[in-house]
Amino acid sequence: MNLEVLYTILFSLLMLVFGYLIGSIPTSIIIGRLHGIDIRQHGSHNAGGTNVGRVIGKKAGILTIVLDILKCFLPCLVVFLIFNFVPVPFLSGYEHLKELFVGLTATGVCLGHTFPLYAGFRGGKCVACFAGYIIFVSPICFVLACALFFLLFFLFKKVSLSSVIAVPSALLLLLVPMILDLTVLPETTAFNGGTYFAPSCLLHLSYVTVVFAFLLASLVIVRHLGNIKRLEKGLEPETHFKKD
Repeated sequence: MNLEVLYTILFSLLMLVFGYLIGSIPTSIIIGRLHGIDIRQHGSHNAGGTNVGRVIGKKAGILTIVLDILKCFLPCLVVFLIFNFVPVPFLSGYEHLKELFVGLTATGVCLGHTFPLYAGFRGGKCVACFAGYIIFVSPICFVLACALFFLLFFLFKKVSLSSVIAVPSALLLLLVPMILDLTVLPETTAFNGGTYFAPSCLLHLSYVTVVFAFLLASLVIVRHLGNIKRLEKGLEPETHFKKD
């Protein structure tokens, strides 16, 4: 194994661990404890923003969701900026290396959020963290998937149903710019090129991003299997945030 491959593997593991430690910060549990409760003992017992909204109130629920989105978006941004502007020696010349490192960071965050090191490995269902990754790699895809989410929620009042449809939809939307090769702007743009669906300082969208989005979307669906079974039986309750 040559030095470049070894360093690339080590940095990949570092990004995964970095993301996991950040993702393990239990936002909903912290907000719950600030209100004197363990959110995992109330409502749906899920450590997520929706349950915080049900049990504590709308403002606390929205704050939790926003923080969980940022919990994934910001580490991805930090990793991208480091590897885009700071020369790191001995890494391989893989064309999509920044996307790989960002994807590994997001995967670590989602695993940490779902199985948090600091909270007994009992975490949330990863929808907000998945959204943070999609915002970073393709804001327009996020906006479209988010519009679908809120449309479904307006019609059916069930966050679980909105999530299990909007998350795979975001994945499918990412296929469009990849397949049609719509992502690359002219070489004269800022930072020597950019993406069609994002500011030029962000990622070129390739199969690497789609693979990571698929893995993270799969995690979200697996975490919602209980909800899906209740939806099939017509037993899934509507979602209503507690009034502040």
